[in-house]
Amino acid sequence: MKKNPLLIDIAIILAISTIIAFWFNGFSNPNGIALIREKQILEIANDAEFDITNSESIVPADSQSAQVVSKDTLLVKKDSIKPNLPTQQTTPITDAKKSTEEDAGPAKAKAVNYGQVKKLLADPSVMVIDARNEHEFAEGHLPKARNIFAMEFQQYIPELIGMNKDIRIIVYCGGGQCELSHELSNNLIGLGFKKVYIYLGGWDDWKKNGSGK
Repeated sequence: MKKNPLLIDIAIILAISTIIAFWFNGFSNPNGIALIREKQILEIANDAEFDITNSESIVPADSQSAQVVSKDTLLVKKDSIKPNLPTQQTTPITDAKKSTEEDAGPAKAKAVNYGQVKKLLADPSVMVIDARNEHEFAEGHLPKARNIFAMEFQQYIPELIGMNKDIRIIVYCGGGQCELSHELSNNLIGLGFKKVYIYLGGWDDWKKNGSGK
């Protein structure tokens, strides 16, 4: 049986191309694509963090007392008042907060379950993003969700980059082996968003619990 010279040439070209591709990805390029995707391990969100209020807007009672004492002292002796006293009281708190934020490192997405998603949805400021394609989104999605297909993230950057980076965001896809929610959450964190949650169960879990459209 004669061997087809054309098929032999094609096989040789494919073999050489494969060897070059592996060499370039593994040795020449330090940021090469991993042949086996590493499973992303997420921290599980704590229910308590969804109930935290913004304490920064509350003025401490001690601060109010200090202001009253300073006013009384001014009537007795002007020289006893130091104009920079309020600054000395607030500066250590600001520095401590800044140091804590720096020590925490870059933001990371956290995993949430069905019950936590229900609690988050009660907050009107929470943003819900469906990372699936438009056809899957049209078939059914979570309440308040908007569709940003993970593979088309680049076109949404101009809109997202100007948004408040402290808002809480729920990202989900189909659930199970779906990786779109992980891809999208990483991109959001890369833009500076600090409170990103991934609903691991996704649309499948939402329907399973009787909340699907």
